[in-house]
Amino acid sequence: MIPMSPHMFYSHYGLNTNPPATHLCYEVYRQADLIASGHLTNTNEEHAEEVFIGERFQEAWRNCTIFWYISWSPCDHCMEILLNTFLPRNPLVTLHIIFAKKYKLSSKSNIRKLSYRGVQIHVMTFPDFLTCWNRYVEAEEPFVPWENMHLNYQQAFWWLFEALYGIY
Repeated sequence: MIPMSPHMFYSHYGLNTNPPATHLCYEVYRQADLIASGHLTNTNEEHAEEVFIGERFQEAWRNCTIFWYISWSPCDHCMEILLNTFLPRNPLVTLHIIFAKKYKLSSKSNIRKLSYRGVQIHVMTFPDFLTCWNRYVEAEEPFVPWENMHLNYQQAFWWLFEALYGIY
């Protein structure tokens, strides 16, 4: 895996940025053992989630736990792919989606459907950003959090809470 630069990390995961693409860091575990990791972004034709499913996902991972640390919450298009294709074909996969920012085209109803299907969905916290920094970024300096990280977390958390528990 080629590590990403600090600039790339901050430009995608930064809370005051609006990158044109989603970035996705992933970890695949078999029981407690990390067996694969990497990071990717959108292509001209596919969203990062589609790239993972189509190019990175391996048959050997069909009974694994997968963590996605993504810069944006998944859009409805990607959630529909997860709900209608990926999860039904891989019922033994446990998927965790940890997102940095709420994407405007993420519907609460699809978030709730993913949760009902067993997908664990969370907002990134400082330890999550730190994990991504330490595992995926080539940097000699430590991770410096954004000033409004807690405010973003609270806003995204309440949006996610409303989505998961049907409060609109």
